[in-house]
Amino acid sequence: MKEILKNLVETTTLPEDSYLDQDAEILEIFVEEIEEIFVELNPLLIDWFANPNDPEILTTIRRHFHTLKGSGRMVGAKSAGELAWAVEDSLNRVISGAIPLDMTVQRYTQTVFKIYQYKLYPIFKTVQTTDIDLRPLVLLGQHIQQNRILAPELEQLLELSTTLNAENQITGLELEESESNATDSLASQASDIEETVAIFIEEAEEHLAIIEQFLKNEHNQSQGYNSLIRALHTLRGSSSMAQIEHIFEVSSKVESLFKTLLQEEIISSSKQTAILMQYAEFIGDYLHTLRLGQTEKLDTIFATFNTAWNNYGFASTEFDSELNPQGMVSKLIALNIDLLLDAEFEFEKRAKSEYPEYLKKLAEQAQQLLIHTDNRAATGIYDFTQELKLNYEALVLKPELLNIDYAYELFSYAHQEFIHLFDTLAAGQRVILTDEVQKILSDLSAFVQQDLEQFKTIEAVQAKPLETVNNLSTSIDLAKISQRIRSDRAHMQAEDANQEFDADLLDIFLEEAEELLAGIDQDLNTWSKDYTDTTSLNNLMRYLHTLKGGANMILASHIGLIAHELESIYERVIRQHIQATPQLISIIRLIQDDIADRIQIIREQHLDYSGRESIAILQNIQDLSQVGSIEEQASEISEGAHLAEQSFESTEIGLTEPEKVQENISSHLDAAHDPEESIRSIAEEAFFEEAEEILDSTDQLLKQWFEQRSDRSLLLQLQRAAHSIKGGARMVENEPVAVISYQLETTFEQFAVHHFNSNAYDSLLESTFIWLRKAIFDQDYSHFDSLKLSLESIEFVDVTAQIPTRVTKFDHTSAPKIIEFVQGDGTEPPAMLGEWDSSTQLENNNEMIRISADLVEKMIDLSGENAINRSRIEMDLGQLGHTLNEMELAMKRLADQLRRMEGELESQIIAKHGSENSRYIDFDPLEMDQYSSLNQLSKSLAESASDLVDFKTTLAEKIRDTEGLLLQQSRIQAEIQESLMRTRLVPFSRLLPRLQRIVRQTSSTLNRPTELVVNNTEGELDRTILERLVTPFEHMLRNAIDHGIEDAEQRIQTKKPAIGHIELNISRQGTDVLVSFSDDGKGIDEKNIQQKALNLGLIEADQSLDKRELLQFIFHPGFSTAKEVTQISGRGVGLDVVQSEIKALGGHVTVDSELGQGTTFTIRVPTTVSVSDALMVKAGDQQFAISLAQIERIVRISPSALEDYFNSKEDFFKIDNTSYKLRYLSEFVANQPLPRLSHVAHSLPVLLIKGNSGQTIALLVDQLIGSRAQIVVKPIGQQFSSVGVVAGATILGDGQVCLILDGQNIARQIQATQRLKHAVEQRELSRHNDARRLIMIVDDSVTVRKVTSRLLERQGYDIVTAKDGVDAIEQLESIKPDLMLLDIEMPRMDGFEVTNLVRHHEIHKDLPIIMITSRTGEKHRERAFSLGVSHYMGKPFQEAELLSHVEHLLEMSQG
Repeated sequence: MKEILKNLVETTTLPEDSYLDQDAEILEIFVEEIEEIFVELNPLLIDWFANPNDPEILTTIRRHFHTLKGSGRMVGAKSAGELAWAVEDSLNRVISGAIPLDMTVQRYTQTVFKIYQYKLYPIFKTVQTTDIDLRPLVLLGQHIQQNRILAPELEQLLELSTTLNAENQITGLELEESESNATDSLASQASDIEETVAIFIEEAEEHLAIIEQFLKNEHNQSQGYNSLIRALHTLRGSSSMAQIEHIFEVSSKVESLFKTLLQEEIISSSKQTAILMQYAEFIGDYLHTLRLGQTEKLDTIFATFNTAWNNYGFASTEFDSELNPQGMVSKLIALNIDLLLDAEFEFEKRAKSEYPEYLKKLAEQAQQLLIHTDNRAATGIYDFTQELKLNYEALVLKPELLNIDYAYELFSYAHQEFIHLFDTLAAGQRVILTDEVQKILSDLSAFVQQDLEQFKTIEAVQAKPLETVNNLSTSIDLAKISQRIRSDRAHMQAEDANQEFDADLLDIFLEEAEELLAGIDQDLNTWSKDYTDTTSLNNLMRYLHTLKGGANMILASHIGLIAHELESIYERVIRQHIQATPQLISIIRLIQDDIADRIQIIREQHLDYSGRESIAILQNIQDLSQVGSIEEQASEISEGAHLAEQSFESTEIGLTEPEKVQENISSHLDAAHDPEESIRSIAEEAFFEEAEEILDSTDQLLKQWFEQRSDRSLLLQLQRAAHSIKGGARMVENEPVAVISYQLETTFEQFAVHHFNSNAYDSLLESTFIWLRKAIFDQDYSHFDSLKLSLESIEFVDVTAQIPTRVTKFDHTSAPKIIEFVQGDGTEPPAMLGEWDSSTQLENNNEMIRISADLVEKMIDLSGENAINRSRIEMDLGQLGHTLNEMELAMKRLADQLRRMEGELESQIIAKHGSENSRYIDFDPLEMDQYSSLNQLSKSLAESASDLVDFKTTLAEKIRDTEGLLLQQSRIQAEIQESLMRTRLVPFSRLLPRLQRIVRQTSSTLNRPTELVVNNTEGELDRTILERLVTPFEHMLRNAIDHGIEDAEQRIQTKKPAIGHIELNISRQGTDVLVSFSDDGKGIDEKNIQQKALNLGLIEADQSLDKRELLQFIFHPGFSTAKEVTQISGRGVGLDVVQSEIKALGGHVTVDSELGQGTTFTIRVPTTVSVSDALMVKAGDQQFAISLAQIERIVRISPSALEDYFNSKEDFFKIDNTSYKLRYLSEFVANQPLPRLSHVAHSLPVLLIKGNSGQTIALLVDQLIGSRAQIVVKPIGQQFSSVGVVAGATILGDGQVCLILDGQNIARQIQATQRLKHAVEQRELSRHNDARRLIMIVDDSVTVRKVTSRLLERQGYDIVTAKDGVDAIEQLESIKPDLMLLDIEMPRMDGFEVTNLVRHHEIHKDLPIIMITSRTGEKHRERAFSLGVSHYMGKPFQEAELLSHVEHLLEMSQG
């Protein structure tokens, strides 16, 4: 039976166990949990067999096996976990109705339970290796799940459900080993045990020293007790792992004794001290004896200690088991303090949304915990809980604290330490508060008290008179403030400037700072639109706080000081100490731009300099920001002074915008009579606005999750959306919406925990969101109960089953009711898998991992090399297949020759009949076969030929298998390449904050108000390209403001808006990204450009240039029309840098301008330069690659039509009734504009490529070789930078380098030039020099064909070969060679017959023929010349002579 089972499970694999490497304490907990499950599961199975249709019993049994699965996997008993999962999955299918509940399922469940009880449990308890094969049981479960007929051997395993009743009973699943293996195993095990004991002795001596130190010192101190308990506990665990039972048993007794003393607050007496001394003596003697190897004395030492233990009167029954540390922790956890224990994960989520109920419940549970921890052992927990309770009560009285992120940070530290104290108690140690813990509590208390004092100062701020506003100026000079900020750069070389940073930390800081600056810019824009948006302010504070910490970490203290001052400004705004105004925001923008510039200087120059002026501006920002608001403030004072007081009193409503004060005074006065109603109306309005925004986003998120169910980040976003709706609904007391949102939040959370990938509930989710929309905006709560029941009935199963789309989809507009689901179709959530917060946090950490950009580049290069190697393997495999085909032909020839040889042998045997050598004279040869040695050799050759056929068949099959594997590897390679490229692509929006900062700084410096409008920022670019585009973009923006945008007075005179307008548009065309900068300024004066070019000697006075050519001069180095040199422009460097940088990236820049209307710069750059999908083409004898994204379509044109076109003077060629400019590819890569069409009998491919201007051009190539997915683009260096048509290079499978052509560049050249300008001159040149000639070699000798081909190929000729006359005539039907080399003696058709046919052929009758043969007689020569041979040569020929004749004949044929 064992052998049959082995055969059945050959393809079944189980994960490798690792529980032997697990901590001993965790294994103990696992064993205890199994024991508890056994106690409950044994009677449940008896009841289940009696009442099989009881669903509650079935669900409980399934849950126990679920626990066995989860716990087993957690400790490393993975194979046992898979066995439990097999039972759980079977019961899941029973519950869902997929399989029937019969005796087979029950017996299988009972069998697995018995295996756990009598086989696995003893193994786990003694920490031994699993000695039974669980694969047959797992396979049996799989067959039951699939409703398959069980094999007799598997069905026989079910008998174990009744026969297995003892640990030593044989099951038939035991693993067998040979005697030699067993001997080796025992030797290895003995060696391992010896090594383990040595390690144990060394570790035990360290713990023995701790015990002796405890005996010497004041052992009643708490720290001493904790050290003692840890030493005893570690000795017990390590002795168990080392299998030293005596020390394990003794240590267990002593540890239990002192833990009980600790928990009961009993100071150790002389008896306990004496037994501890006895224990120390026992450990010392035992270790010494063990080291000497005198194992026979160990029992005596053990018995001596037991005698002393009994003499002192200690017994395990003296101490109540509930008084041990684990018992005390269990009693505390049994209290109703779940909220308190989960606060580590839930506080930030629930404190504000469920205020104040959540905080009150936390305080109540803290009070309950105080009652049960008022003892010496838990003094630390008691004191800590007391402080927590006071802080919870403070939060109830001061909800304003919940708006500050620092509060959540402090409480998070406190809650983490709270759980740590419980862990300390569970370890049997006395809980005390260390200095570190005391600091956490003091920081928390100080924060609460300090915050109270700050909020009390609001009234004092309220009472300040506003009389000073009359003394303020009526305008704010941002240009002057900007100059003050920039004046700090004078301190760049001062002594307090820092230039030494940690390289590793600096890279991390710069990368993090880039993300923080983007967030700062976004939230500042949001806040500037809505001054009451405290969320954006909190985000800004958090960003600056992080930036400050990072700057101080790398010793950039000056940036840290500025960030600290700015953080304080935001805090004062939140507390309403400073009023938000447009002037305040303008100054803050300048400061934040200065911070961004300082970070960029650190990146480029490694320099952090003083910021005295920036800090001084921030410290006086309130006075500066009030400038220019005198009229608004005076209006507020005269029309509604009491309204200003009300704005300080209400923290919910926030500040009123100055320009809306007048029209809102009456509404606020009315609201003052009923403040609760006012707050409620504002809350409802905010909730409606937030809900609409959230529901709009969830529709898209839900669709994305339907398409990518493995993306848990989408589930996290959906859960947050449901959580936000729930919180808002409770604020406006909309309980039905809150209930449904809570159920929806729970659903998404459990989907993530269980990795739920099925589409079974798609319709329910879509219906729920539709119901929420109707309930919120239309107050339509119909079908509430049925929807709530459906959501509650979802039970989550770890499956990926998919329901057909037609079942899951329905019309929401016509479906009046919600789909309900039957309860009991899945599993319950696991009890020990952790919270959603922790799992999602892990997921987010995976998503936000930071790796070096160089590492990504290296991985992309390696992936490209892998693609090249795969291509080479494919090519080699193709050559091997071709070789096999030739081998098959050779074997057919061999078989034919063997048959002929056998016929000859039979003839010889018949001829010898009757001779004296015949063995059987009286038998006729047809009556008796007679064999000779030649017969035997013939048979052997036939058998060898048959073996060769078998070998060929096997090789062909292996080639097919390898091709399949290569295809799979190609798909994987494409996915890896795509994923790696996605890591390199970054959104263009990453540049926006920096570009907007440049516009603000330049416009404020020049006092020319300008706004930057950006469209279509969702495009992505290669990270390297994007970084190199920063400098060109900055120069172009500065140039636009300095040279393009007029002063405010000039703009008003020309009837333009006072604020200048620069528009940035981003679009994609093929694999290129188009970026255009358009301004509405004065444009470019062509006359000034022309005059400047004349002065610089760039053009002649009488030279005529069009507008486009003139505008190109602005990119010339040193060219500038500025009248004076400033910090912004005037040196003629900016646009020169722009053009050189763009060209270096493989792009180009163009300019267009209308005088008085504005200027537009257009930049084209590739999206990425690493990989591309390409079409492989051939022009002449060279192979090239062209990006597939640049090719619109491919057509085939007859050679006659192409010849007519290239012989004509037309510049356009009609394809499908559309005219295209047609060129030959070799014109751009080989200076050969005319193709060789006279001898071509088949149609040629023409590529249609769309150019920049939108017009499509046609490009003729000689041959299409095929498409290649994801070719690796290699840089070609500066040597080829002037060759515009070459974009890069790649390596082919055979190792050759293939140039990648830029189709867009070719299209631009074709559009800009005329074909007739140079076609006439080059036609003759190409006809005589560049045209390659085709020569056909016809010979039955493979050697002659190869040697002659190589000789002629080295001379630049194209070669085609034929193995005999018939093959040559067949090829001549499709090609037209320029010359033929012909042998005479060939099978099937000799050279004379070929010559005769060629000379009578309509197309090839003038074909030059050189006959090369070993027949040099005059008779053969005369016959050849009579048939029309051009020249006659003998073998072996002289190479020089042959080349001379070839050249001569080709020249004659041309003339």
